[in-house]
Amino acid sequence: MDANFDINAYLNHIAQELIRNYSFAGKATTPVLVGSARENEIRKKLSSLLPPTVSVGTGCVIDSYGNTSKQIDIIIYEKHYCPVFSITDNPESTYFPCERVIAVGEVKSTLNSNELEDIFLKLNSVKTLKRFAVQSKTKLTNEIRVSYRHYGNSFSWDCTKNEEFNQKEKLTDQIFGFAFCGELNLDPKTLANKYSSLLKNYEKCNAPNLISILNYGLVLYMNKKNNAIKYWPGDDTDCIYITSKREDNFQFLLTRLTEVVRSYRTVDLNAFTRYISPSAGNILLDGVFKEID
Repeated sequence: MDANFDINAYLNHIAQELIRNYSFAGKATTPVLVGSARENEIRKKLSSLLPPTVSVGTGCVIDSYGNTSKQIDIIIYEKHYCPVFSITDNPESTYFPCERVIAVGEVKSTLNSNELEDIFLKLNSVKTLKRFAVQSKTKLTNEIRVSYRHYGNSFSWDCTKNEEFNQKEKLTDQIFGFAFCGELNLDPKTLANKYSSLLKNYEKCNAPNLISILNYGLVLYMNKKNNAIKYWPGDDTDCIYITSKREDNFQFLLTRLTEVVRSYRTVDLNAFTRYISPSAGNILLDGVFKEID
């Protein structure tokens, strides 16, 4: 009789494989090639494990107000609905509209103070981008609301006032930001102090949501009132929480990303027309007229 398939063992094997590939990729001849090899490996694994409604790429994220993020290692985005704008298929010149981006991540072989600063900087450059959300009348009550849609769906939902899309105030309406690191090169207390110091320089809604360290643990948040795990420091009772859990860190990240894909929200598809519509005004009125005989 065939043995049962052990999913946990399979994911643990992938995590260990990623650790080995981190080391192997370090033998590349330049720092750029080292980073590229490691990022490509993780993108390949994520593409095979995340829901089929998403794709995984790399490049920059843009909004329709003219803003561009820094180059991001991992960009998880909706597979349909809006094109990726790419120049010669080069990651440095590939751009993803923020309305279709679900999550972004940075890849680090070692997490230290400098790399933590870089994680905050890169993720903030994405999270500060503004999704184009417009008010419209609901079909049922004819009230003015900012509707939303779930990733992978083409239709938007009518909503109550409390259910409106709100990128600034609702975690589920933001792009999820994470980092994936091979090992920790800081004392945990030093990491916590550095993390706390960096939070003072950024809006809380733009801070990293989760850091997964393969050979150490997780960095996230906890509400001190009820000891509940959180993914952003939403109020004064929240604190930084660093686990020393040395197993299943990859599985934890994968599970969270899957939850984000399935439950987080974005704006109506009409937002994408701002990227491809003519911007020069009434250009159709600027031509030569000839009466039809």
